Amino acid sequence: MRPSVRAWVVCGLLFGALVAWQVDRWLFTPHGLASTWEARDASGILSAASPAGLTQTFTIGADGFDGIWLRPVLDGTTAVHGDLVVDLHAVAGERRVRLTRLVLPAGEAARPASLHVPLPQIHHSRGRTYQLGLRHVRRGQGPALGFRATRDDVLPTGRCFADGVEQWGDLVLRTSSRRATLPYWLHEVLRPWPAWLRAWPTVLVLVLAFNLLLAWTCASASGVLPQRSAALPAVRAAPVPACGPRGVVVTPPVLRLARPFLLVAISTCLLVALWPTPVRRTLDLIDHLPDARITTTWRSLHEGVSRERVVFFGPLRRVIVAMPSTRLAWTVEVPRGSVLQFGAAMRPDMWNRESDGITMDVVIEHRGARLPVAHFTLVPMLIETHKNEHPGYVPLDRWAGQQITVVFETTPERWGNAVNDVPVWVEPRIEWPRAASSGEARIVR
Repeated sequence: MRPSVRAWVVCGLLFGALVAWQVDRWLFTPHGLASTWEARDASGILSAASPAGLTQTFTIGADGFDGIWLRPVLDGTTAVHGDLVVDLHAVAGERRVRLTRLVLPAGEAARPASLHVPLPQIHHSRGRTYQLGLRHVRRGQGPALGFRATRDDVLPTGRCFADGVEQWGDLVLRTSSRRATLPYWLHEVLRPWPAWLRAWPTVLVLVLAFNLLLAWTCASASGVLPQRSAALPAVRAAPVPACGPRGVVVTPPVLRLARPFLLVAISTCLLVALWPTPVRRTLDLIDHLPDARITTTWRSLHEGVSRERVVFFGPLRRVIVAMPSTRLAWTVEVPRGSVLQFGAAMRPDMWNRESDGITMDVVIEHRGARLPVAHFTLVPMLIETHKNEHPGYVPLDRWAGQQITVVFETTPERWGNAVNDVPVWVEPRIEWPRAASSGEARIVR
C-alpha cells in the first residue's frame, strides 16, 4: 500500500521542524556569552558619576564579541546632562589594554530601559577576559546616571568596582556575538572527550547518522513506511456493563488510578497545615552578606570573603569565610527579645596544619560606642578542644527598637602571620519572638 500525500506532508513537516531546530541551535543560537540578564530587574543600583566610574570584568566563551546590553537607571522626570564614556579593555593578568572608547550623550543613553553599546567586532575573543568601564561625565546640575547590579556574584570570573571599591555582585549586562555557535560545542561541550571524537569529520558523521535515524522515526510515525504487522480480523467489542454482578457499581479505571494521587495530595495538605510554626523568626546574616560593609587586607574582596558549607562533627553548616584581617559589619534595627547567635571556628581542613592561631571578635557599635561582646583565640594545631565550633549567644534586649552595627572581625594571632589561618563564622543570625509586638529585624543599607 502506497503512503498517502497527507502522510508525506506530515513526515516532511515533522522532520523539517526538527532539522530547523538543529540548524538554529547549532548555527544561530549564541553560546558561551557572559550574561547576568536574568537579573535585569535587580534592585541594586551603582552610580557611574563617581571619579573612577564603574568597571566590570568578564570572560567570553565565544568568538566574534561585538556588543553589550546594559540597564541604565534614572528618574525620568529630570533631564540628565553630560556624556557617558564607555571603555573596553583587554585584561592580561594585571595589565589593561584599551581596545576602544565610545562617548555617548548621557541623555540618550538614559532614555531606553535597555542600552545597547555596539563595539568593533573582536574575531578571536573566546576564552579572553575583558573589562568594561562606564563613567558619567556630568555637565552642570542634574542627576547621576546609574546602572542596575545584581546582589550576588553571577559571573564566575567577574569583578565589579564602583569608584575603585570592589562590590559584592555584578553589573546587569548581556554580551553579544556573531560567531558564538557551533565551534562552542566543539571546544567547550566536547572538551572532555578524546581528540578524534572532537574532529570535524567525526562530528559530521555523527550528525548525519543521527538525522538519518530521526528521518526513519518520522517516516514510521507518520505512516510513510509500510507497516509489517499481520492484519488481524476485526473483533466486535462487547459492551461494558455499568454495574457489576448483583448491582455492584464498577469503579472506572481512571478513578482507580487517580485514587493514590488524591490520597497523596490530601496527605500533603494536612502535613503542611499541621506542621508546627517556628516560635522565633530569623534574620540570616549570610543571606545578607551583599548588604554588609566589608573591609579586608586581601587584594580582592572575593579572595578574603566567601560563602561556603563545611562539616564539623554533624550536619552540613553554612559559613562565612573571613580571611584575616577582615571586618564584616551589618547595621540592623533590633526588635524586642532578640538575640545574636553565631559560631566561631577554624575551617576543619586547617586544624592539623602549622599555624600560630587566629583571633575572632564580635563587637556591637551603637552611637559611637564600641562594645566587645565575644572574643575567641583559636589554635587548633596545639589545643585539641579548639578543633570544633565555638557557639556564641549575645542578648540584644538593651538595644531594642534602635539601630546597632554588628561587627565580626578576624585578625592573625601573635606576629600577624596568617599562613594556614582560615577562620569561619558559622550561621550568624538574629532571632526574635514571632509575636507582632516584638517588631522585626531589618538590615539598614
